[in-house]
Amino acid sequence: MSKRLVRINSENIFRELEKLKGVELNAISQTGKTYFGKLVSVTNEYLTMLDTRRHSHKLAIPDLYEVVYDEQSKF
Repeated sequence: MSKRLVRINSENIFRELEKLKGVELNAISQTGKTYFGKLVSVTNEYLTMLDTRRHSHKLAIPDLYEVVYDEQSKF
């Protein structure tokens, strides 16, 4: 089963991720710091995720460079 890497820039995060709650993703900040976890919620201002230690991270959308996640391929 193959996967496809999906990259979403900061302007499109809310529109692209609002229906993907529970998906594992990487959030990369403008400074290069990367957060990994499951998406809990996303608004126009904040992306909230739960990391593998069950710590919550609330990240401001303008501070993010991009979000990257794996999508199952259709074939």
